[in-house]
Amino acid sequence: MIYRIDLAKVPLCLLIGCATLFGYILADPVIAQRMFLTGFGIFVLATGAATLNSLQEYRLDGEFERTKNRPLPQGLLPPREAASQALLLLFVGLVVLFVATNTVLPVLTAVFAVILYNGVYTPLKKKTVLAIIPGAICGALPPYIGWLGGGGGAVSYTAALLIALFVLWQVPHFWLVLLAFKEDYERSRLPNLLKQFREASMKRFLVTWIGALVSVMLLFLILPTPLAWYLRILIILNGCLLLFIFTYGLAIRKTSNYRFLFIALNSALFLHMLIIAVGRVSA
Repeated sequence: MIYRIDLAKVPLCLLIGCATLFGYILADPVIAQRMFLTGFGIFVLATGAATLNSLQEYRLDGEFERTKNRPLPQGLLPPREAASQALLLLFVGLVVLFVATNTVLPVLTAVFAVILYNGVYTPLKKKTVLAIIPGAICGALPPYIGWLGGGGGAVSYTAALLIALFVLWQVPHFWLVLLAFKEDYERSRLPNLLKQFREASMKRFLVTWIGALVSVMLLFLILPTPLAWYLRILIILNGCLLLFIFTYGLAIRKTSNYRFLFIALNSALFLHMLIIAVGRVSA
């Protein structure tokens, strides 16, 4: 079997791995091998779930301009090889995660995340727009797994804030893909918000949602974590800049560059994690 990186959605999975490291560092700022193993385990697990998702949706991918050239829709790869790759990556990811954390709860949470993504969200999104709810929850679990792996409590303010941050990020992340490829989605048989709301309404939803996301980003300032004053200023500036970019790009400009906004959203999240992680490690 030849590993096909184009099945595994590696850029997104790298962000998922970084989110896991972020959660871990919030719980335990000591740089150690087990921290990197935890992040790597979730990265590998995410590539396995993504590969399985590619297998589950390859017929649907063939209907979209942006995905029709993937190897499965093109018939360049037998489905059984994709299935083998998915199973191998899922198994390796879980083993690495268990070795890294040596506890059951992070592994069980990771299994739940895979079930939620591949067993609930993926089939449900063909039936209802409400599939975004389990999808957003699933996307918020990697940093929580990192938090658990670092010794954080299963129920805490920090854990709740981590989950809220990534739930609020997931929704505009998906909506921007929807708007960037709106012709695809308007023709698609998939239920989506563009079939229920006008583009102008979607833009208003996005600005409001980004406002909520920035509010949660600022709540990290009151965590019981020592942060230098200049890092606190960077967190505030990062959040305010993100809100300004979206307000200007969606409410003021006549035409919106959704791909740029997509990059800005993900960059702001990554920068937010980096600032806090640096502050936590250097404290």
